[in-house]
Amino acid sequence: MPHTLGGVRRRLMVWLVLTGFGQAVCVVGFALLAHGAAYRVAHGGEIASGHDRSAVYTHVAGYAPTTLAVGLITSACATVLLKAASEPLAERLAQSYVHSIRMRLFDHVTGSEAGGPFRRTVGVTVLRFTGDASALRLWISKGVAPILVDGVFVACALVVLAVIAPVIGALSAAVILLAAAVLALLGRRLRDRVRETRRHNGRLAAFVNERVTHTAVIQSLGRVEQERRVMRRRSRDYGRAMVGQARLTGAMSATAEACGIGILLIVVTVGLVTGITWEVLASLLTVANFLGGPLLSLVRVQEHWQRSRVARRRIAEVLAAPAPLGRLRGAEPLAGGPGRLELAGLRVDGVLEASAVAGPGQRIALQGPPSTGKSLLLRLIARLQDPDAGAVLLDGQDLARHDPESVRREIRLTSPELPLLRGSVGKNLRDGEPPDAAEVADEEPVEAVAELLPHGLHTRVGEGGHGLSMAMRYQVAMVRALRSGPRVLLLDEARSDALGSDLMERLLGRYPGTVIYVTDEPELAARADVLWRIEDGRLTVHEPARPTTASTSGRA
Repeated sequence: MPHTLGGVRRRLMVWLVLTGFGQAVCVVGFALLAHGAAYRVAHGGEIASGHDRSAVYTHVAGYAPTTLAVGLITSACATVLLKAASEPLAERLAQSYVHSIRMRLFDHVTGSEAGGPFRRTVGVTVLRFTGDASALRLWISKGVAPILVDGVFVACALVVLAVIAPVIGALSAAVILLAAAVLALLGRRLRDRVRETRRHNGRLAAFVNERVTHTAVIQSLGRVEQERRVMRRRSRDYGRAMVGQARLTGAMSATAEACGIGILLIVVTVGLVTGITWEVLASLLTVANFLGGPLLSLVRVQEHWQRSRVARRRIAEVLAAPAPLGRLRGAEPLAGGPGRLELAGLRVDGVLEASAVAGPGQRIALQGPPSTGKSLLLRLIARLQDPDAGAVLLDGQDLARHDPESVRREIRLTSPELPLLRGSVGKNLRDGEPPDAAEVADEEPVEAVAELLPHGLHTRVGEGGHGLSMAMRYQVAMVRALRSGPRVLLLDEARSDALGSDLMERLLGRYPGTVIYVTDEPELAARADVLWRIEDGRLTVHEPARPTTASTSGRA
């Protein structure tokens, strides 16, 4: 997890502390000026020369009325301005921290295996980026920042109360400590409530996400009414959990209000009992009255702290999972070459073993029974998943030792597991272009796809390619893969009807790179130079069956 005090955040925290101290100074100044004004009203004639020193803090009574008025207005405005300045400072601090969290999460997620055992579902991953990150943001902006600003202000105000009236200062501090003890007890219960609320919220969000995404399944099974009952039950459970949490936060807010009122009562009661002059009492009440807002703000810290603890733990769980596909420091990009691909003792324990060589420019058909590891082998070659043993070499270079971005420009995979992204067809095709491309990729496939669409490259694409037919999705995805001019192109579930006869003919006949494609069509398999077949978890190499000869197949 990123450090809270890292980088610019340290300076922002210092500014927040200075803001809290500045507010305290302004409030104390306002109280002294108010005391001086009241003293002048009561004893104006006697201290007109300003030499009355009955108390250290009454010397301001000697100031001119205009000076007192200007001082009161200035201190009040300065307090308001400092309060206004603390909000953006707190938000800047929070956004800086949450930004580092999001970027750490993004780097980790993009470096993890899509089909790996530690990969979270889409909903859970989104929750980490949004809900959990927002909980941490609120903890920083509404928790850490108030501690720095309002905590400093309350401490300074208590010191001032103690200097003016030691008994009042001591009793006020005791009331605040008592309130803190009550809040600590409530905070333990709040932690359990936050966990319960989060659990119900997660269940509700997961239910809504799946049912809304697959509404047609519910409709086709005639389960709308049953699912509606489940939705109602989970929504009510979440609502009850939120009400229970609100009761605790309400009790905590009431504790803060009671603390503020208690301090005011202490000031008035002690003032009346000890015979404090009304001018001094006015200044004490001014300071005590300003304590109400900061105390209430500090109470909310407990709520945000409990929520952030759970969020921080969940984010830490994600970051603790392995991310073997992330960027390697100092990793060199792949050097150029003709495109010779070698599978050197690849092994995924209990699933697949593969050793083979694909020559530059070869067309290789990959076949095998369902669920034997064909798609897995393509992911290993594209380095979207790491094997348990062995290596993939491109022109003698181990892919695992080079920059992943350069690897994925040279080896591109088209698969139903890699859908189109939301936007337009043109945007999806541009996503396939390397940012530092020295020359423009072949535009002929792009033009061929554009001619098949009603709005050309401006045709809109929904989530997962929604809005396009399955065949058109596959064609756009394949052209997207070709935009970087890869040395090796991998096609999962290649079908002539999905690719289009012209596009497939152009690919097999004119594309200079190596093509490895999964297909169960004899016609496409016969176009290959080599046939790779996976059976019983082992890859074997064969000559493809030619349609014109009955006995051309055999083991290589």
